[in-house]
Amino acid sequence: MRALLFAIAALCALPVHAQQTRTITDHSGAEVTIPADPQRIVSLHDWSATVMVHELGGNLVGSSGRVDKNGNYYIRSGWELYGLTFDQVAMASVHGMLDMERIAGLDPDLIIGNLGDTQAARDQLSLIAPTVMFDPMNGRPPMDNYRELAGWIGRAERFDTLKADYDAHIAELRDALALEAPSYVAMTPNPESGDLRILRNYGAQTAVLEDLGFRRAPIMDEVPAASQEADFSAEVIGRLDADFIFTTHIEDRGESLESVMADLDAVAPGYRMFLPAVRQGRFVSMSRFHVYPTTFAAAGYVMDHLRELMGAPAP
Repeated sequence: MRALLFAIAALCALPVHAQQTRTITDHSGAEVTIPADPQRIVSLHDWSATVMVHELGGNLVGSSGRVDKNGNYYIRSGWELYGLTFDQVAMASVHGMLDMERIAGLDPDLIIGNLGDTQAARDQLSLIAPTVMFDPMNGRPPMDNYRELAGWIGRAERFDTLKADYDAHIAELRDALALEAPSYVAMTPNPESGDLRILRNYGAQTAVLEDLGFRRAPIMDEVPAASQEADFSAEVIGRLDADFIFTTHIEDRGESLESVMADLDAVAPGYRMFLPAVRQGRFVSMSRFHVYPTTFAAAGYVMDHLRELMGAPAP
């Protein structure tokens, strides 16, 4: 296998060296020399990097994907947000099973990996093409991560255009909702462990909430600064006394707001009787594959959901 990868590297090297390059520091802290304007991008994480590259109009030639219960391949969140399928972009690998020959066959000049999934394979991937690691769970504001990735793929100007449009929509919705800085907590119950997973940030969902003026509950800031989430004992349930509780569910698994609340019943029996958000009908769940990605399409979904939830007039 190593001999094959060296042979692939030799074949792939010339196009990369012929391009203008620049050196960036990726989310693993590594310095990587990449094309200034990548022409053949392969993304190895669908519902974070792939959707970002696609939304920005990057030169995406391949993506990792998943397999559903019927054996069909799909691009998580790519399908839900954009109708993106493997008819439009080549499959580079199945999630969790890197296919080096398939990736190399796409002749990439830039590979984007997910730090949590592909860091261990970095050396092999780097023999094919310059490889950068993206980390959506590093605890930083999600839009900061997105802006950085946009720069890596030469789409900073496109990001700025989309961000200006997003900011205008946020300003309009903030005025329409006329909120007075309500507090919120983002969480998911884990009935298997009996814990509560508190989210420091959660992609587009929390990005939109905070841009609209929601205040995070203090417990969210107890999640380590370099992490997106942390598990807490169910004993902290009384500290979820925010004006709103936000969570997510997976519709394809038959989940809903009601099933999430039932899971929380198993973790913290009796919570419905004393948590203000539950008593006031402000326990809110959104479709996970629509709101976890930090993209402007996902942000639009969150804003539309909030507008409907709170009865705000259409723009």
